[in-house]
Amino acid sequence: MNKYFLLGWLIAFFFWLYSISWIFDAINYYGAGNILSSSITLLLISYLSVYFGIFIFSINYFKGNRYRFLILPGVFFLLEWLRSWVISGFPWSNLGMLNENLWGLLPIVGVAGTSYLIILVIALIFEKNNIALKRIFAVSILFLLCFGPGHFQEPGDEKLKITVIQPLDTNIEEIIRMTNAADSDLVIWPEAVTVYDKNISTLVSDKVVIGGFFRQEKTNFYTSAINLKTGHYYDKRNLVPFGEFQPFGSLLTSLNNFFNIPNSNLSRGKSNQAKANWSALICWELVFNDTFTNRVKGTEYIIHMSNDKWYGGSMPAQHLKHAKSRAVESNKWVVRSTLDGISQIISPRYDESSEILKRGKKGSITHEIVLNDKDTFYIKYGDNPLLIISVLSLILAFFSRKNEK
Repeated sequence: MNKYFLLGWLIAFFFWLYSISWIFDAINYYGAGNILSSSITLLLISYLSVYFGIFIFSINYFKGNRYRFLILPGVFFLLEWLRSWVISGFPWSNLGMLNENLWGLLPIVGVAGTSYLIILVIALIFEKNNIALKRIFAVSILFLLCFGPGHFQEPGDEKLKITVIQPLDTNIEEIIRMTNAADSDLVIWPEAVTVYDKNISTLVSDKVVIGGFFRQEKTNFYTSAINLKTGHYYDKRNLVPFGEFQPFGSLLTSLNNFFNIPNSNLSRGKSNQAKANWSALICWELVFNDTFTNRVKGTEYIIHMSNDKWYGGSMPAQHLKHAKSRAVESNKWVVRSTLDGISQIISPRYDESSEILKRGKKGSITHEIVLNDKDTFYIKYGDNPLLIISVLSLILAFFSRKNEK
């Protein structure tokens, strides 16, 4: 095995081991057992580490290539992009998301593009040709990451008062009581609190409720965000493997049953769904770039509803950080309601956000948000510009390496 690949794999292994140990809690929540839960967690971490192993290998592989400062950011971008698609995708904790101080260009290039630019800065710093010019270029990019428009976006004009509910469990009577006590006309419920029934709206006094429900359509069942007043809904598209769908069909059914792992067969929402003035992302579909940009385009504010109860202690804080990055990328407020925390009403401008409802605390938050139907450059074009640039740089890499030989 190439030593550079192994080095990258080991570095990534310890990073993922520290970052997503909550996977163990998610698997073990249903009684799979310590041995199986540990094995699956380590297997996933080992798989995720392969991507960084390939990247470190590519650093050596393109050593001496005069275009290396362009090639390496492209390789890194493509590897993160592939990780978001392969085996249903795991676009979690990308490099560009880790440090909020470097979110200055999120409205233009997004989190994935910020990853690209961070690697570009590092590559430019280590360049040995045209040193002065490339150092100036690197410093300029770093300046924009630290002080770019993502830190100083302008708000809209129209305002809306909104309440999020954090009920700790799915007791629908208690959720309705909390809703009727809310000091706003619009109330957001967490993910999948009950099966959708249009009659629930009659129990809510003079309020608009947008909540998470299980929705049946013929023989299909969806996890959906539904406006109880208008009936408008968004179906969850990016389902959780094993928890909401079986990625290998019936192949592992007997194994799942033996270890008490859920084998739900929820249906996947369509890629293009009818829109309202609000958009909704359910649970971890928030972290899928294509789903996110497609869903929020042209809408005025974003609702993120989730149930992080079965993911352990560290995951909710990471999930909240993803929601914060989405607010900056889109310059739209993200209204996040979870079953047992962490909930918050998040502004693209940090000092305007609401208080946080911590993990395990029952309650609600009422806060005024600013509506904005204008889309940032990133929302309009997503990852496509840098995807094209990265593919072209990789083609350039192999042609230039062939000529060198």
